[in-house]
Formats: sequence, structure tokens, C-alpha cells
Amino acid sequence: MSDHSLGKRKKSKKKVLKPGPLYSKDGIPYDYIVIIDAGSKGSRLHVYNYLNAYQSMKKGIDLSQYQSIKKRNKLEDELSDDESESDDDNPKKLPNLFPKIQTKSKWHKKIIPGVSSFNKAPHKIGKHHLAKLLSRASKIVPQPVQYRTPIFLYATGGMRLLIPTEQKEILKEICKFFENQSDFFFPDCASHVSVIDGDYEGIYGWLSINTLIGAFDDPNSHQHGKNHTTYGLLDMGGASTQVVFQPNITEIDEHQNNLYHIKLRQVPQLNNSNYEIPNLQEYNVYSDSFLGFGMFQARNRYLKALVENDDKDEQYHYWGFTKSPIPDPCIPKGFTTSTLIDDHSYDFIGESNFEKCLKNIFPVLQNSTHGGGPKAKNCKQFSDGDEVSECLLNELIPSFDFDINHFIGVSGYWDAIEDLLSQEDKRQIDSRDLKDQKNTYDYKKIFNKTQKVCSQSWSSMLELNKQKEYKNQLTEDELSELCFKSSWILNFLHLGLGFPRFGIDEPNNKDFQTLQLVETLDGSSFSWALGKAVLYANDEYIQAFNNLTNNSIQRPGFYHSTSENIYQYGAEQNNIESRPLFDESKMDESHYYNYELKDETDNESIWNIEPHRWYGLIIFVVLLGFIGYLMLGGRNRALFITKIKTGFRKIYRLTPGYNEAKYTTIAGDFELGDMPEVDSQFKVDDDDEEDDENVNDNEEANDSKSTIKNSSHK
Repeated sequence: MSDHSLGKRKKSKKKVLKPGPLYSKDGIPYDYIVIIDAGSKGSRLHVYNYLNAYQSMKKGIDLSQYQSIKKRNKLEDELSDDESESDDDNPKKLPNLFPKIQTKSKWHKKIIPGVSSFNKAPHKIGKHHLAKLLSRASKIVPQPVQYRTPIFLYATGGMRLLIPTEQKEILKEICKFFENQSDFFFPDCASHVSVIDGDYEGIYGWLSINTLIGAFDDPNSHQHGKNHTTYGLLDMGGASTQVVFQPNITEIDEHQNNLYHIKLRQVPQLNNSNYEIPNLQEYNVYSDSFLGFGMFQARNRYLKALVENDDKDEQYHYWGFTKSPIPDPCIPKGFTTSTLIDDHSYDFIGESNFEKCLKNIFPVLQNSTHGGGPKAKNCKQFSDGDEVSECLLNELIPSFDFDINHFIGVSGYWDAIEDLLSQEDKRQIDSRDLKDQKNTYDYKKIFNKTQKVCSQSWSSMLELNKQKEYKNQLTEDELSELCFKSSWILNFLHLGLGFPRFGIDEPNNKDFQTLQLVETLDGSSFSWALGKAVLYANDEYIQAFNNLTNNSIQRPGFYHSTSENIYQYGAEQNNIESRPLFDESKMDESHYYNYELKDETDNESIWNIEPHRWYGLIIFVVLLGFIGYLMLGGRNRALFITKIKTGFRKIYRLTPGYNEAKYTTIAGDFELGDMPEVDSQFKVDDDDEEDDENVNDNEEANDSKSTIKNSSHK
């Protein structure tokens, strides 16, 4: 990143966050939507807007006149820095899945931890979590239209791991807060706040990635062959990983019962002052959430396997009551870590053994079944030959057609490979070269880099890490897990899903990109929340078209082939109130809630998450003791304090080093004359000096008595 862009970013941070626009340049009001992605480690707020469909068509606006993001970016590149507008003043126009969706970088906010962290104190989730997100949303969405702006919160990985009763309590508190402490449009709890199904999350992600890359906006530029123009999605999370793609025609016919059917409509086209019936776009998509195969859960299963295998080892031994560290080939040699597994703590010591690391990860795939189907017949390790392995694919899952199936890898895929490729021997790396390396997944390069990292010692990894700029350095946890994460991706892609290894497997087409790893597309970060916004807007446009033209074409949405009657509409479901129509007369109405909070604080204190029963009990005991102390009376209180002081003195005298300061211990077979002299600089306390003086006075008195006695005797 250039110094100019860094300076520009720093400057933008000082600006006050401005609310989004109420109207477009054509006088058309904007509709807003607020979506909260409640993940396992944190919640992410996303705000989007688009032209109001009803007002646009009522005024006869040509909706096709708005530029796609690619054309807009090209024009911006041709402008000078002085002519281009700042990010705060010029929203990003995302490519349209027919209605144009807009957002800005500051229209997103992440706070930690996740909502699942409030499972012990769900009543705190409103004040200490949701209020921060609503505060940011209220600063973006203009206040006059907040009452008609829908808000959604969909929880993913972390909430799925909680027991149903804990999920229910958290969701109930979220709904209560949105209903009573929010001015946003919230007509129904169940459809606006839920633990989202993994398959639905995958579909929203698929819509998002194809919207961002422009596959819907300009399909002719994305022809992959066989009339296939969309991209598959690989989204690696902590608990699960989503796999979503559009199979070829043969696989669609064979797997009709395992596919989702998505129905979309193009934006209505203006023709001689009348809008034509929007064209229908249908897609048959396979969406699956591979539970337990996310990065965090996969590592836990891997470590459990190491523990089980080590228990069977006859050479397994103990040091006292502690088991010796378990060898882990996937962490660097010289590094030791402790991990809690099934409520027991185990120590693991690194071996830096790449081949053994791959071999030990393989059983996580080999011993698994997915989707209720039988185990895959073709399941082999890397060392078993060069044939493609498909440990997680069975007859219920459509086969990939790598002649046409292109995939985009996000989240955990991007993060792991980015960290891997950043481990270079150079002190500085050109950011453009590094970006090019990460953009396309190169099997040979990733395999060789992983082998190199997995063979390094902990000391060498730390040394290389220190050579990088401080902001680019990895934490110790990230460094120690780097080998496993990269090795897991190699296993999951090439042994689990059967992705081809170019140069080894077919196809061997250098121009074909089986997998691209991305963090952003055209300047916009990936989030499945965009897919939800796109589908919501698409549905609202069709409803507006039906209302203005007295048509009744089917609304956009999706359904699973086995449950066609359970149709998921893009906007509000049947029998649920739709977004209120835009009413200019309500623009000056006052609103009930004030969200003025310091939402800049992204981290929540553990004090505000955990219940305070123990703290209250401790305070109660202290107060009770204080009252008892007062009831003792003055004389008894003085006696009590004296006893306390005496007790502390006794404890102090028992502390190590106290006796050595006052006495010399005679040990062994030394005679008194052989003992070393005491250091003249040795110091004693004042009280001890007084004792020594008293002893000397007594000795002098005894000597004088002895002298008198001897004299009288004589």
C-alpha cells in the first residue's frame, strides 16, 4: 500500500461518520437494510442501501442506466486524486443482481466476542453487545427512515455448538431488545433472528460471491464452457466449511433431490414508458455445510486422534502424576503447548515432520462420513499414488466438473494461505507480488511452501518472523498453527474433495483456475450478508412491479428440491408484514430511541459477560464480617487487631529467608575454630542490636561479680 493511500486512510478516520443519503440525485428515496452476521468469535454489522423500487418505477426511472462497479472503478482510476471523491462521500456500487446495491467501508463494524459467549448471562447481551451495533447502524441509516429499515441477526458457528435451551434464551433476549430498544423495522422474531441453517448461509454466500465478481451482471464475460457462467464458493469457518456450486447439466439431472432451486428476476426494463415483465433467472445449486471440518474443529479432532494413539503406545510413560508430552508433527520442533481436550489438559511437543503431519491428519477425513451417505470408495493418502482422492464425496453429492467449475476460496482459506506465503526469507516483500501469489491457488507452490514451513524449527520461525515489519508479524499462536492449517487445506481440498493437483492430476491447463483465494473483490470484502441483501432487494422490486402493473409473477427466493412447499422468499415471508411504504410526510416525526453510545469500543469485558453471583457472594461475606467487627465493642476490637498482628508476625517468621537473616547454622563436622568468620557487612535489625547490648551488659555484670567473688575468696 502506498504512503499516499495510508495517509488518506488516516485522514478519513478522523472524519465524523455521516449518515447515508435520503435521496438520490434523481430525487428517488433510498431503502436501507441492516444485517448482523453473528459468528463464533464476533458479530459483524453490515448496512446496505438501494433505490426504492416503488418510487423508482412510479417516476418512470430507467433502472438500467446505473453503472456496474467495474465500469465505475475504471472511471475512478482515470480521475486524479483531487477529482476523486473520498470513501465517506461516494458509496461503492456493487454489481447488480439486478437492483443496484451500495455500501461503504464504514457501513460495516465488527465487535467481539460472539453472541454465544453470553450463554451464561443472556440478559446482558442487549446492553453489552447489541447496543453497540445498533448505535453504529443508527449513525448510518438516516433517522427518518429507521422505522422502515429491516434488521436481521443470523447466528452461525458458535451458536450451533450450544445446547438448544441456551440458544433459545439468547435468541429470546435478542428479539426482546430489538422489539423494545430499537426503532428499526422488526415485524417477526423467528424470521429476523435465528441460528441460520448452514445450507442457507452457503446460498447467501454463493449469491454474494457471484454478485461481487460480476457473474450475474455480465455473464458473457464469465463463460466457462457448456453455458456455465457462475462460480462455486468454498468458505472455511471455525466449526464448518461451506461448499456451494452449480453442477453441470448431467449432474443436475442425476441429483435433483439434493439441490436447491434459486429463482431470481432481472430488474424491470423500461420500454416506451412501460416496464416489461422481468426475465426469470433460475439456478440449480448444491449447497452443503461440512460440519466438523472447519479449521478449529478439524484441529480438535486431529489432537484427539493423537491422544488416542499415544495412549495405545507401550512406551507411554509418566513423570509423577503428569503424562509426558505427546509428539505433534504439525507444530515446530522446540515448541510445546497445552490444549484442553474433553476437560483434560494435554501437553504437545513439536516434531517439525511434514510427511508425518500429512499422514496423521488423514484419519480425520478417512474415518468420516458426510451427509448420511456411505463412505467414499476412493480415499487415499498423498503417499498412496498420484490418483485423485475423494474421501468426503459419495453418491449423494454431485461430482465436480473441473472443466467448467471455478471456485472462490474465502475466510479460512485466504487467511491460512496468506500467512503461509508471508513466511519468506526476505525482510520486505513487494505487496503487489504477494497479492499476485495469493490470488490464484497454485498447488505446487502451496505444497512446497507448506513442506518448508513444517520442517522449520521454532527458533528459525521466530527469527524469520522478527525480520518482517512489526505490523506484518504473526503472533506465536499463528506461527505455531501455520503448519497444521496449511496441511489441513491440502488434505481437505485434494484428499477430501478431490481437487486436481496441476502438474500431477488432470486437467493440466495452465490457463484454467480451479481455485482463486480472495479477501476482497473489486474493493469490497466478502460476506454472505450481501447475498441476503441482494435477494431481499430483488424480491422488493418484483413486489413493486406487481403492485404497479397488476401482475402476479412469482416472487424471487429459493427452496430445496425435496421441500418445494417451504419456499424462502427473498424479503418478508408470507403472512408477515412487509416494509412500510415510503411516506414523505413522516420524515419530520420524532423517534423514541437514542443510540448515542461510544460504539468505537469493539471488545467487551469479561465482567459484562459472565454472571456475577460469586462476586455478589464475596461482597455479602465481606459486609457480614464488617458488621460483626463493629459489634465486638472497642476493647474486643483492639484485642482482635492485636491477635491478627501477632498471627501475621508468626507467619512472617515462617517465611523462607527469615531465619537466615538472624542466625548462622553449624552443620557437618566443623569445629568451632574452623568456622568461617561472619561478614563484617552483615546487618541486623535494631531490635536485635538492643538484645545484643543487653546480653553484653549481663556478661559484664557477671564478670564483675566473678572478680569480687575471687577477691573475697583470696
